[in-house]
Amino acid sequence: MTSTPLRLMQLFTALSAALLTACALLYAVDPPAVNGVVWIRAAGILALSFLSLRWAAQLRRGHRGAYRRLLWVSIAGSLGIAALALLPDSPFPLWFRLEQSAQGLVLLALATTLLRPSLRATLEPTR
Repeated sequence: MTSTPLRLMQLFTALSAALLTACALLYAVDPPAVNGVVWIRAAGILALSFLSLRWAAQLRRGHRGAYRRLLWVSIAGSLGIAALALLPDSPFPLWFRLEQSAQGLVLLALATTLLRPSLRATLEPTR
């Protein structure tokens, strides 16, 4: 099994941790710049990234369930981040939306990787 999904999720997790760290640092300097919605989303994304990292490790061992969960997260996450970045009345500041766009690109790369027939052929058969 290829290690590309695992590496992409490691990158996604690192970006998620950096996002939460940036929120904390910015809050220390300028508290109004980091509203409650930003904190909740940043913490939620980090939590999801840890789950997804676990699923990517399971996928590396050929688990079909992990494949389905990662595919769902990569597609829904890409669409959700695109909506977040493009909404004109978004409650998120520009710096946050730019970072989220980078994470959306990682999820898009993950979806592209997961949809390769060669990767799907390596999964355990459905019971």
